[in-house]
Amino acid sequence: DKKKEQRTIFFGPPGAGKGTQAPIIRDEYCLCHLSTGDMLREAVANKTEMGMKAKSVMDAGKLVGDDIVVGIIRDALQSPECSRGFILDGFPRTVPQARMLDSLLAES
Repeated sequence: DKKKEQRTIFFGPPGAGKGTQAPIIRDEYCLCHLSTGDMLREAVANKTEMGMKAKSVMDAGKLVGDDIVVGIIRDALQSPECSRGFILDGFPRTVPQARMLDSLLAES
């Protein structure tokens, strides 16, 4: 018996309104809003395992890799706030990220 959940992904260039529309949809449908930038900052601030990995990469002036971003998303999807579904804002951005997300969602 698979649970019913809403899975929504917002795509678009910067300034298209993803971050403006996502909270409206989140509130209307009781979903969690997963913005990868916000999630990275929060994971670093909370000193989670993935957050500390991301911090060391960012402190070195590099882009955080897909494995870390997907790990942070994995952690967030396990939270009670995401039990009814989620909105991904700004992720995936590439085909490899989409494949990683697909594998992650197939696990759950």
